[in-house]
Amino acid sequence: MEQRRNMQKLTMLGDVAKECPFCGSKKIYLVENKADAKSATYYGVTCVDCLARTESCFFERPWEAINAWNGGDEGRYCDRKHHDEQ
Repeated sequence: MEQRRNMQKLTMLGDVAKECPFCGSKKIYLVENKADAKSATYYGVTCVDCLARTESCFFERPWEAINAWNGGDEGRYCDRKHHDEQ
């Protein structure tokens, strides 16, 4: 019987990631997920205070997960102003 262990590593992102859009925390971490030593590594971003996270932890590169957390080129949805606002 094959045993599978999910290996996870957390790395604090500091100023690389924006604060949490839900609780405002600056405790934002990159999460490296690996099912076992032979499998690929996938990345996500999470807030350790309120447990908000990127919708998917299946980014193949860390900067893709960080970019998703930060909202990409348009910024996070919750930080965008409505087109009627100045």
